[in-house]
Amino acid sequence: MLVIISVSRLDNDRVEIRVARPQHDSNPVQEYPSEKEARAVLLDFGISQEAIDSHLKLLAQMGANEKLTFPPMDIPQHELLSRGFRL
Repeated sequence: MLVIISVSRLDNDRVEIRVARPQHDSNPVQEYPSEKEARAVLLDFGISQEAIDSHLKLLAQMGANEKLTFPPMDIPQHELLSRGFRL
């Protein structure tokens, strides 16, 4: 399934991951208590370690609730569902 993944850091230092389908209104969100847990989810989605490192480093320099988006990617629906993202 083609999706767009974005990440943001919340006021409470939790990391939020959003998954959106292009041309759809569905935009499920999951929050993770640590960057380490969010990193594990992003790796499971097939995002490269380098891209994750870059995005999380930028997030640390940005204000709370600002969003960074990864390029669109194809992720199997069962992988999204296993992580709580219902599209």
